[in-house]
Amino acid sequence: MQRFKRRKGPFLLLADSKQTAGKLIRWYPGSLRRLIKTQWPGHTTLVVPGRPGLPAACYRKGMLAIRVDADATCRRLARACGGLLLSSSLNRKGGRVRRPCYGVQMRWHRFLSGRASVGTSSGEASVIYQVDHRGMHTVRQTEGKITP
Repeated sequence: MQRFKRRKGPFLLLADSKQTAGKLIRWYPGSLRRLIKTQWPGHTTLVVPGRPGLPAACYRKGMLAIRVDADATCRRLARACGGLLLSSSLNRKGGRVRRPCYGVQMRWHRFLSGRASVGTSSGEASVIYQVDHRGMHTVRQTEGKITP
């Protein structure tokens, strides 16, 4: 992933289910339990204290970014890959999701020995909440999303 994306990370983890994602979270305050129950599957990414054991590219200061995506195809692909996909978004700094440029499509073809497409998307960046020892705060809020 680091070579493909041409950066070191951290990368988003896309989980096939709440249960798979839950196994990666170090601790669960009530606010995190409510978010998981109401926002997953969905377009909400949670940055949470992670359990050790994943590649270093998944963490930033012990925190993991995890989402159980709203798209059923994404969840099926994660399940087929053992429950988790290491990913990176197609939007920059909260902008709209964009179709991958030709160069990225060619890297997909070279690295994945198959065709990859964007598929269906809401066209909106995900909402991001961080939950840590200081509490919960919004990292990125997208219009029309529910605030916990």
